[in-house]
Amino acid sequence: MPRYFFHTQNGDCVRDDQGEELKGVEAAREEAVAVLGEILRYRGASFWETRAFSVIVTDDDGETVVSITASASNHAPDGWTLSEGSQ
Repeated sequence: MPRYFFHTQNGDCVRDDQGEELKGVEAAREEAVAVLGEILRYRGASFWETRAFSVIVTDDDGETVVSITASASNHAPDGWTLSEGSQ
């Protein structure tokens, strides 16, 4: 099975030197979402300081295969509106 490395960026870059063997890129995507969720869960307060957390997944060759970022803002995204009757 291929090995994927889950590096994180949240103001500081944390390199994953061990990696994890997974079935393929789809499994790496799922794991990237889980890793990002854990970061947000346990480091939530610092999220507002850095305004973004990223998980960058690379393969054995060092090529990026997945990148996922959560970002924070005090403003709604462009084009966002509440539909009639929603709060």
